[in-house]
Amino acid sequence: MAQIKKYLTKDNQVRYSFNAYVGKNSKGKNVYRKRQGFKTKKQAQFALADLIKDIEMNGLEETREMTFKQLYELWLKQHRLNVKKSTVATNRRFVEGHVLTHFGDMALSDISVVYCQEVVNKWHEKYKQYSYFRKVTAQILRYGEAMELISSNPMSKTILPRRIEEDKTLKFYTKDELIHFFKCLDEFGNFKQLTFFRLLAFTGCRKSEILALQWKDIDLFNRSVRIGKTLALDENNAIVIQSPKTISSTREISLDFETVKIIEKWRSIQREEYFKLGFNTGIDEQYLFTDLTNGLYYPQVVNDWLRYLIKKYDLPVITPHHFRHTHASLLLLAGVPIKEVSERLGHKDIKITLEIYSHVMPDEAKETGKKFANFVGF
Repeated sequence: MAQIKKYLTKDNQVRYSFNAYVGKNSKGKNVYRKRQGFKTKKQAQFALADLIKDIEMNGLEETREMTFKQLYELWLKQHRLNVKKSTVATNRRFVEGHVLTHFGDMALSDISVVYCQEVVNKWHEKYKQYSYFRKVTAQILRYGEAMELISSNPMSKTILPRRIEEDKTLKFYTKDELIHFFKCLDEFGNFKQLTFFRLLAFTGCRKSEILALQWKDIDLFNRSVRIGKTLALDENNAIVIQSPKTISSTREISLDFETVKIIEKWRSIQREEYFKLGFNTGIDEQYLFTDLTNGLYYPQVVNDWLRYLIKKYDLPVITPHHFRHTHASLLLLAGVPIKEVSERLGHKDIKITLEIYSHVMPDEAKETGKKFANFVGF
């Protein structure tokens, strides 16, 4: 006889559930029926009695064996209603590129904890993103559990292997390297790219945040830029503008005088050059950086710009995201408080900034004990 169990919901409400054994299917496998969400124990008892009575009268219904891929397709429809388009695109790449290979044609009843663990271990051996593959697989199976298509989630019972230690050397340009980079940009003569990389390096923004900037986000008088949206790709590889990932990513960043001068000059150049192409870029809704059709750039374009400059001028190899590290690193070296740096970069957690600090200023950490002793005086 199934036991009625009491549990707490996420909002600390008392509920009751049961997971009843109801017999064997045609393949000889044990079949369970799980029900949950009852407000009282008596409601759960009545539901269990009704379930047993129905099976005694009508027999055990042989449900069609659903495959993992079929469950994934059901989950995907629900997933699109709950998350941002870029998140759907990312999870589709994970699932369709790595998960379906192992689970796609399997019947849900055949997916065991042991098999899931074997797959997780294989992912761990080959991919840095193995924990994300496990996470999204568990999400799909959790949906199947919620829809009462499976009695439990085998992936949630697996053990995540320890991450293989990697070289965590933080990449960023030094002050001198950054100065040299912009000298090369001046020589290159593309003012659009100069303005873009100036904003990238002198604000610490993500490239997707700068690509989403409109002129209404720039306050030249008060020398600031408002970050409140980001450019991304949806599951059809189309460009979308969406809200930032976290609340902390929405922020206002102060600009220095030279950056403001460069932005003002770029606005003048943009108006003139795009007017010749037949576009009025004088409106506040105009984006700062667009292609020759005045359309938004794909994020990869920034990587292409940087890769070309690095090759042409034999510069140290970094990625656009490393300019964010550069900004944080130079601020910390300049003595700006960690909390202020964290807020400027829109870090959701100051731990991220502290990790950068530990990489940038290891010698400072070594001197901490000495500083304490000098301060207290003995």
